[in-house]
Amino acid sequence: MAEKVTTTKEEFNNLEVLMPNREITLAGETITVREYSFKDALTIGNEIDQFVALIVAEMNSTNKLSIEQADLIIINNLELVHSLISTSIQKPVTWIEALSYENGLQLLDWWWVVNSGFFMNAVTRKIIRQNATKQVNQ
Repeated sequence: MAEKVTTTKEEFNNLEVLMPNREITLAGETITVREYSFKDALTIGNEIDQFVALIVAEMNSTNKLSIEQADLIIINNLELVHSLISTSIQKPVTWIEALSYENGLQLLDWWWVVNSGFFMNAVTRKIIRQNATKQVNQ
């Protein structure tokens, strides 16, 4: 006899952690905003490092990152951010640049939701390495 399988809220949350990708509809097209893979980290590592360094620089001065600071990082580094988003959604930068304001904001928000853990892990690792270097050099 077949048994009905149900998913508890806890199991669902575990699935979100394991599979954080999100399908969204923008400009009439369904796209997948995906978390960076290990291969992505190696392939676009320089861009990721640049973005992480910008976050770390802001956090080194205040030990936190406000929404305003994050907005300024994004606004002042649009080419870099567009490139990072392009990898996440597997669409050309020109597609991103052609989005309406509302769709662009939605994409930016979902990109950050999906990849913030990835970036904050990289930020934490960089800060730990900086602190370790400071201790060795004292």
